[in-house]
Amino acid sequence: MATSLEAWDALWKGIREINDLFPDGAVFIGGVAVYLHINQDALPAGFIEFSHDADLYFSLADFADLRDMEEVTANRRLNKHQIIKHGVEYDIYLERHNSLAVPYSEAIAHSVVIDGMRVACLEHLLVLKLDAFRDRKGSAKGAKDERDLIRIGYLLAAKGIELDLVIPYLDGERLDLLKGIGNSPGFLVLCEGNAHKARPVRDAVADVIRKITGARKAAKP
Repeated sequence: MATSLEAWDALWKGIREINDLFPDGAVFIGGVAVYLHINQDALPAGFIEFSHDADLYFSLADFADLRDMEEVTANRRLNKHQIIKHGVEYDIYLERHNSLAVPYSEAIAHSVVIDGMRVACLEHLLVLKLDAFRDRKGSAKGAKDERDLIRIGYLLAAKGIELDLVIPYLDGERLDLLKGIGNSPGFLVLCEGNAHKARPVRDAVADVIRKITGARKAAKP
């Protein structure tokens, strides 16, 4: 059985292979995208958390090429496709054929390139992570989603948030989930149990939540 480090190395080997082949049409989302944003900003060690798989948004044109290169399995129940590289699973969400809240056209238009890899912007990651958290709440993966939401909120507090990239997707259910993050035990987890260190992180995320909530109320018909 592979160790965590070996699995992490295998994951990134596959990520870089996919990115080299599809640098313009594939957008990384999920935990890998969060990791890249965090790593770019050199946040404290407690903020770094390994992922065990990867999620990507793919253009229709690039997906056709991917199918010629890899064994692609359709998961119709979850409206996605999957490939396995170096023993690691990659979830592929196809342009115009998925159930993600943020359309591919918007995700790629506002994507950013970090360490040579195209990733969804923090605002779109926030929306996508809220849905992942909703679907996996109460599980180990759901707890990581919750910590990722804190990470995203903290990064948005530092760089500033483009509210226009969030508000169109923020229905009442997502807004309630977001508000609940303010009381998450994940703050202490990320700050290694140190309540003193957790407080400014909690305050920063709370400020982002207030800004989003205020903008959502102002935009509501």
